[in-house]
Amino acid sequence: MGHITDLPTELLVSVFLALREDASTQWLRVLLVCRRWYEVACASPALWTRLAFNERRSRQVFGEFLRRSARLPLDISLDVQHEDCDAVFDIVRPCASHLRFLSVKFLPSQIDSLQGYLQDPEFSQSIVSLVLHCLASEAPRLLLWPTSLPALRSLRAIQVLPRPCQALFNSVTFFDLIQLWHVVHSEEGVAQYDLLTTLGDFPGVERLILRDTLPPCMSFADVQMEPISLLSMRAMEMYETIEDIQLFLHHVTLPSSARLTVVARVAESMWEPDVGGVFLAILPENREQTLPMVSRATALRLLAGHTEQGALTLSGGVDVPTLGTRPAWSLVLPDCGDILAVSVDTALEELALIVPATSLVHLELHVAPHILLFETDWRAVLAPFVRVRRLLVGSQWTAEGAVSALYRHANILPELEFLELCLGELPVVSRHVPLPPPNANVPPRRIERVVIVQRDPVQEPFVEGTLVGSMLRAGRYDFKLSRCSACHVRERLVDDGGRPAYDDDLELEEDEVSS
Repeated sequence: MGHITDLPTELLVSVFLALREDASTQWLRVLLVCRRWYEVACASPALWTRLAFNERRSRQVFGEFLRRSARLPLDISLDVQHEDCDAVFDIVRPCASHLRFLSVKFLPSQIDSLQGYLQDPEFSQSIVSLVLHCLASEAPRLLLWPTSLPALRSLRAIQVLPRPCQALFNSVTFFDLIQLWHVVHSEEGVAQYDLLTTLGDFPGVERLILRDTLPPCMSFADVQMEPISLLSMRAMEMYETIEDIQLFLHHVTLPSSARLTVVARVAESMWEPDVGGVFLAILPENREQTLPMVSRATALRLLAGHTEQGALTLSGGVDVPTLGTRPAWSLVLPDCGDILAVSVDTALEELALIVPATSLVHLELHVAPHILLFETDWRAVLAPFVRVRRLLVGSQWTAEGAVSALYRHANILPELEFLELCLGELPVVSRHVPLPPPNANVPPRRIERVVIVQRDPVQEPFVEGTLVGSMLRAGRYDFKLSRCSACHVRERLVDDGGRPAYDDDLELEEDEVSS
């Protein structure tokens, strides 16, 4: 068996690259192992294309790292809040022609300097992805010149509002805004909600993420808001309070092909649905005009509550086969503490009011295990959906309620041919003896195919010996494992789309890494 020091250079560099991906700056420790590893790493430009600078790294060392990258495309993260901004950017300037990804953490007092570099085409013309993070209690504006950033495709702004100057930003397709709720300025004596104006200046955006961005002043009578249309939008995600979401969606029109994800928060921990309901408190009254994807769904997924995988959502699609990967719209039920069951109950009753019940063919109802829906009228919930052929239900409490309604009322879901039940852990049955139906005069509901989703990877449960199984007769039973604590559906709502964080926890002596 060969020794590790005998590894070919190409393979050794591949190992270093993999280590850099997994351990961020920790990979620099390989420089201290032996002379050969040090020389191989320093002579491999690909290892020096993703760099970070902050107060723990000297400008001299950072400059040496940049030189080692040769002329390969660069991803750079700069934290200049405790530094001379101009001095740091002057180190980067010689490499600006191959700068692709730039992330800057800065103070409000440094905005003018930052704007100057971003306005300089010789510095910024190759930047494809830009992250701006202003450390401020109030988010200031930062002007960007589209003619100086012709290659820019991705823009993320944290506590700062980027405003295009002199032209529209047609090149940007990904836009992520975080913590801008206080960005309302007075223009010509009238308070103007800047976000809508800003979004209108990015007509090419295909994916938009808003997190803590909508200010509470949206509802003020003296704040002007002009409606905008985001015709290029493919996906929009919002993480805001219920009231702000509804007002914002009232003024923004999306194309019918866009995917919408709404994570609704509540201003008060004990919020409860009023006569306006849950979904109806989030979706605007003009939703058929502004959110056409909602009224055209043929598939619907409701996930209520929170699990180990995060918030559960309501998603709808216009094409059943693509429901799992490309939902057309999503809403997260607010987690309202002890009264979450009331919110879920109300939301279930609203389903037929917000989706075309007569065209729905695929329905999923997943409720977190801690939500006990003892008073839910499952007959009223399911009866409007007369064309549903596929029904997926979880958790066990929800499954028992839904299956009981199917058993007792044969006219519910008359076209149903597929039923999937996410039951978690079924109770152990000591004897494999079928349990008789609850009512001897009512036969079990006949369904062509039933899928049982469970946690136990070892043993298939004896469904016929359970209460749920006693109410069903399937032409075929299938079993599969659950992938989360509430149901088999695992859907990640937030995909940052940016680079990994640069955590410079490693401190090496400068003469060890730059000699």
